[in-house]
Amino acid sequence: MAVERDQDCPYMRRLHEMLADQHLSVIPAVADALLERLIAFESEAQTAGASVETLGAISNARFAAGLASLRPWFPMPRGH
Repeated sequence: MAVERDQDCPYMRRLHEMLADQHLSVIPAVADALLERLIAFESEAQTAGASVETLGAISNARFAAGLASLRPWFPMPRGH
């Protein structure tokens, strides 16, 4: 039932569409672009007065995308 309600919200539908291409985020430039889109999308949803659940989902996706974009910068272990 919660899934049906989430799909009725246009912001949740757009978030699902953005995250459908998340498998491409192994490419650093694409991961950075996704992070920037999610940051802009979060501010747009806040301005439009989206629900707390929707803003939480966008925030979690933005946080996860931010961590994924940092992955290439971690140092390689010795002997690699």
